[in-house]
Amino acid sequence: MGIRGGVARIVAALAVMGLCACEAPLVLDHVRAQQANPTQRSDLFQAAAGNDRAIVVVGNRGTLVSSLDDGGTWQRQTLEEQPFLLDVAACPDGSFVALAYENYIYIGDAEAGNWRRVAIDSEEVPQALTCDPQGRIWVVGSFSSILSSADRGETWSASSMDEDLHFTTVQFIDRDTAFLTGEFGVVVQTTDGGATWENLPPLRDEFYPQDAWFRDASTGWIVGLTGTVLRTDDGGRTWVRQEAGTQAPLYSIIPGDDGLFVVGGFGTVLQSTTGDAWTIVKHDKPIRFYLRAALALDGRRLVAAGGAGALFVIEI
Repeated sequence: MGIRGGVARIVAALAVMGLCACEAPLVLDHVRAQQANPTQRSDLFQAAAGNDRAIVVVGNRGTLVSSLDDGGTWQRQTLEEQPFLLDVAACPDGSFVALAYENYIYIGDAEAGNWRRVAIDSEEVPQALTCDPQGRIWVVGSFSSILSSADRGETWSASSMDEDLHFTTVQFIDRDTAFLTGEFGVVVQTTDGGATWENLPPLRDEFYPQDAWFRDASTGWIVGLTGTVLRTDDGGRTWVRQEAGTQAPLYSIIPGDDGLFVVGGFGTVLQSTTGDAWTIVKHDKPIRFYLRAALALDGRRLVAAGGAGALFVIEI
């Protein structure tokens, strides 16, 4: 090799080591900056809720992202147990309740802080939750299970339709009227505040709703795969398909001050001001995957979140 060749190689090696030593802090700084962000690329946001003081978006690994200024800035919290959070709702007293796949609920205050864990007294797999106008917490899930708690999860009342299916949505219209939807196109209604439940005619072809929202006891919408939007005007007894202008899967339907919004796969956002005609909202947000969590701030802005850490305020 020769002395000169050996020295040259040593110098080259030292130069490479020097470059690595110089670049390492930059890489670490980048990592630290990423960790300080309110969202991470590994976030899978599932649901959003809001009261007059805060917005909360929940997802995997116990992630709760909240804003106290209508989405201007966001704060990240991670629950200690890092559960997979499926749903979140705002209760009449302003508090929040989040649902974990691991059969827990988490209750937070009106500013989305001071979260505490409460066990759900059930062996069924939870899928969705809500707070009714009386402040009772309702959880629905596998084996057509329906659970409710009037004391913030300290005790639970449980019932079932005795069918091997998953309920995936629950919504109370008022103190007495509520609707559930789920697997195999099932639609269920109560008119006595959840004391009894009635099976309505199932959706055609056992269509599986991804989300449902009722404006009142008569009029409601269901969304799902292949760009499907269904509307009922007779309390869920018959449904008519509406043209959505997309084949993207649709995951959530959200009421706003000036109509309805729907979000779904590939960053899809739909809007309807009449409840009949739907238009695709064009936006420039870099959404590569899906949107599932959404909340209308007013008639012009929509908080939308989903896979790969997507969290945006979209101007309509």
